Amino acid sequence: MAKQLEEVWRYAKPVTKQDLRDSAPVSYQDITPEKVEKALRQIDEALDGVDSDRKVKSKVRRVRKAWPEQLRKYESQGKILAGRGSYSKTDNDATFMRMKEDYMKNGQLNPGYNTQTSTNNQFILDYAIHQCAGDTSTCPLHMEDFHSHYGRYPAVSACDAGYGSEENYLHASRHGIETFIKYNYFHKEQKKKFRNDPFLSANFYYNGETDGMYCPMGQRMKRLTGVKQITDNGFEQAISRYRAQIAGDVR
Repeated sequence: MAKQLEEVWRYAKPVTKQDLRDSAPVSYQDITPEKVEKALRQIDEALDGVDSDRKVKSKVRRVRKAWPEQLRKYESQGKILAGRGSYSKTDNDATFMRMKEDYMKNGQLNPGYNTQTSTNNQFILDYAIHQCAGDTSTCPLHMEDFHSHYGRYPAVSACDAGYGSEENYLHASRHGIETFIKYNYFHKEQKKKFRNDPFLSANFYYNGETDGMYCPMGQRMKRLTGVKQITDNGFEQAISRYRAQIAGDVR
């Protein structure tokens, strides 16, 4: 909408009166139903009585009726989503998740909840219901829920590979939780084919003291600008990227 509004604005500026020229178009960052309605009304009034493209006039009047209402709808849906990627129309709190396969081996995408349970010696100690489909992001939230009930964190946490992440390992370390949590590539890294492949980035030598990554030929790779990534829980991950330096023509 912002892009199309900008295009109409650029067309209207040369053929309309001066007050439109002194105004600023709506940007993508601050697009709201009120601002779009104001901008479209201003363009519509400016084009009235001006010899201009009829298609443009027709489009302005058409989108003036539709866009503000659409934006209000999007705002309402955004509040329901609350950061999620989907929600059910019949149960707004439910999120569409990939369910277990049925008897025909078809993966099911249905609205549901992610239930997490803590057990000890086959006794259920705590359970929590989450809106996110992935187990990785539920671990810190579940541990905090456990703490709210018992006033302490569990001494030991054993989970499957679906919970392995930097965020979860750090959370456990900070709260004194001994973890037995595999990461996604744990089993793959145990295979001989993986360990003996020198060209896999996971097998490159890394010097933590100098922050140096070295390729199989022993040459230090150039560190590029770091990238920051935010998880669903707001955890900030610092990702470092390296690139091999191309050697010059040696004769």
